[in-house]
Amino acid sequence: MMTKDFKPAMNNPTPLTPKPCPKCGAPAELGRSGSHRFWVQCSGYLGYGNCTAIGPQTDNKKEAILKWNAMK
Repeated sequence: MMTKDFKPAMNNPTPLTPKPCPKCGAPAELGRSGSHRFWVQCSGYLGYGNCTAIGPQTDNKKEAILKWNAMK
């Protein structure tokens, strides 16, 4: 029996956010090119600072963030 306070996980998804850079600890930012090219990179990436951390390109935001968050 379910109580009135029960909320299934699918109705309450937590937003997926990139973890800080695994190399330098700076905030990460989502990059996009066109409609199907996404990646996550360090906010201090070359041109904006001196960090070289960049995640692989993927077809969607979720996959790009998951791959970035798995980087070590």
